[in-house]
Amino acid sequence: MLNFVSSAIFWPTYILAQEEAAAEGFNWPSLLNQALNGIGIVGILLLTALGLGITFGVMRIINLAHGEFIMLGAYFAFVMQEFFNLDLLLTIPFAFLGTAIIGAFTEITIIRRLYGRPLETLLATWGLSIVLQGVVKLIFTAQLKYVKAPPYLSGNLSLLNDASGTPVIAISYYRMFIIAMALALLGLTMFLFYGTSWGRNIRAVTQNRDMAKCLGVNTQFVDLVTFSYGCGLAGVAGAVISALKSVAPPMGQDYLVDAWMVVVTGGVDKLVGVLAGSFLIGEANAVIAFMLNDPLARVIVLAAVIVLIRYRPEGLFTVQKRA
Repeated sequence: MLNFVSSAIFWPTYILAQEEAAAEGFNWPSLLNQALNGIGIVGILLLTALGLGITFGVMRIINLAHGEFIMLGAYFAFVMQEFFNLDLLLTIPFAFLGTAIIGAFTEITIIRRLYGRPLETLLATWGLSIVLQGVVKLIFTAQLKYVKAPPYLSGNLSLLNDASGTPVIAISYYRMFIIAMALALLGLTMFLFYGTSWGRNIRAVTQNRDMAKCLGVNTQFVDLVTFSYGCGLAGVAGAVISALKSVAPPMGQDYLVDAWMVVVTGGVDKLVGVLAGSFLIGEANAVIAFMLNDPLARVIVLAAVIVLIRYRPEGLFTVQKRA
């Protein structure tokens, strides 16, 4: 029924677009499909960058091991599915808790001693990423692992069919699930940061740590919970992504650069900037890749981010502060 309604709505527009495309030699349905795939990329970028937006944007921690926490989340999903036969959605809470606990241990043993020392933090988290990859290789070997997506999330939602009933514009249910999960986590995080006393404490510690401590805020506990929560979000991203690609120790590095680009593009001070950065980079990659090719699209997007940082280093969205 949904397919019929979609076709009834879009078919006249589609026919007109096809006629114009035939005259101009341009494939509009393919471009629309690519744009929908770009929405899926936006969801992945938002998932992977949200935790980094907290640890870097809020805590000012340069965490080069963020990709490895994504990788750990994927391995938690694999373990829970392989040994306990859990559905992928049921593995997500375990991925969050597992990576959050590892993040808490990391904050207590390493990060806590490096606040205010960005260079040392960068080197320490880079070394941590190497250690985590090595430990995972020792436990699981370097062999690729696979996580199954739930059967009820397989298939595509057809938005437009041609005259023969063949889908010409469609989006997969799993990509829709990724988008929904990313938006839900963003909404939950914004509520925690801007609608709870814990969030007020976080903002107080970020703006003036010494004054917050004088007012009775337990700054060490705030740091611990905030860093753990950011790592837990990275674990959720890894669990969700694990069904899209094979699980392997280096997999987190594939998302680290993109996550950093999202954070610095949107602005390191506001979570809404993570959403904006994800949308701009995801859609730009998808559309430019369709127009040209994928490697060139990544080069162009990266160059655009560099230019943005040069002329607007605070990103697109920043917190207004009194002089």
